[in-house]
Amino acid sequence: MPTDRRQLLWDILLYSGLGCFSYFFLVRYADIPLRQQDRLLTPQAFVAVMLLFNGVGLGMRYTLQRMRRSYPTFLDSRRQMVLFFVLSGLFLLALNYLLLVSVKLLLGVAQPFAVVYSGIRLLLITWLTEMVIISQSVSNRFYKDLLAAYRRTRRLEESALQARYMALQSQLNPHFLFNSLNTLIAEIEYNPQGAVGFTRNLSDVYRYILVCQDKRLVSLREEMEFVNTYVELHRVRLGDCLTVDWHMDEKLAEAQLPPLTLQLLVENIVKHNVISLSRPMTVTVEAVADDSDGSTWLRVSNPIHPKLGALTGGKGLANLNQRYHLLCDKEIKVDRENDCFTVKVPLFYE
Repeated sequence: MPTDRRQLLWDILLYSGLGCFSYFFLVRYADIPLRQQDRLLTPQAFVAVMLLFNGVGLGMRYTLQRMRRSYPTFLDSRRQMVLFFVLSGLFLLALNYLLLVSVKLLLGVAQPFAVVYSGIRLLLITWLTEMVIISQSVSNRFYKDLLAAYRRTRRLEESALQARYMALQSQLNPHFLFNSLNTLIAEIEYNPQGAVGFTRNLSDVYRYILVCQDKRLVSLREEMEFVNTYVELHRVRLGDCLTVDWHMDEKLAEAQLPPLTLQLLVENIVKHNVISLSRPMTVTVEAVADDSDGSTWLRVSNPIHPKLGALTGGKGLANLNQRYHLLCDKEIKVDRENDCFTVKVPLFYE
C-alpha cells in the first residue's frame, strides 16, 4: 500500500478513535442518568461522531500537508508555528464543547450551553487527552518528514557531486579536446581572427562549467547564453548547419533549472545525429505548460538523423532524470515519434 494511502487510513482510524473516546467519556461521566445514557450510546450516534471528528481531523491533515511544502519558512517563523498549534487546540476544545452541548440538546436539558464546574473539568480532561494523542502523532510525522528531508538532501548532494564529475568528464573527454584543438589549429592557419573568437568561446565554456558546479540551479537566461556559446563552437567545426531556434518568453528568463541541462541535451543531439551542410540540424527549444498541474516545462526537440555506430547508452539522460527526481519528485519526459526526438524538463521558480 502506498505511504500516503497508508497514512490516510491511519489518520481516519486515529480520529475515529478519538471521536468515539470523547463521546463515550462525555456521555458516561457527565451528569446524565444511566437510563438516558443507553439512549445516547447507540451505533448511529458513534458513526455520526466519527464522521464529525474525521471531517475536522482530515481538515487539519490537509492544513499540515500544505505547510509541509514550506517547512523551512514555517519553522523560521516561531510566531506562525505557535499560532497554528494554539488555534488547533482551541478548535478541538470548541469541538468537544459542541459535542457536549449536542448531547444536552438530545436530552432536552433546560440550559444546554451552560457548563458547571464538573462539566468544565470533564471537557478539559477530554481535551488534554486528545491533545497528547494528536501531538504525539504530529511529532512523529514531523520527525519522519525531517528524516526524509535529510536523506533526500544527502542523496541530492551525492547526485550533485556525481553530476559535477560527469559534467567535467564529459566536457574534458579526449574527443571534445581533440576536435576543439584541431578546429583551433585550422582557424589559426586559415582564419586568425576567427581563431581569437573560437578561443574566447572555448574559454567561456570551461569557465561556465567550473563556476556552475557549486550551484544547484541556474537561471534559464544563463543557460541559454552558455548554450549559444557552446553551439557556436560546434558551428565553427561543423559549418553553418547547427542552429538553436528559441521560442521563449522574456518573463521566463529568470526561471531556473539544473546547470548544464540544455548543454547535455544539445550534446546528445550532436553525438547521435548526422549533422552536415546537406543535413542541417535545427534544435527547437520552447516553453510549454502542463495542464495537469499548471507547471511550466522546457521542451527540446530535434529531427532524427541517426548516426551509424553511435552509442545509445542513455547515461546522460538517466543522470539528468535522477537529478530532477531528487530536486522536485518529477521526471523528465522523453518522446520519440514521427522522426522527431523530444525531451521535456521542468522549470523551477524560487
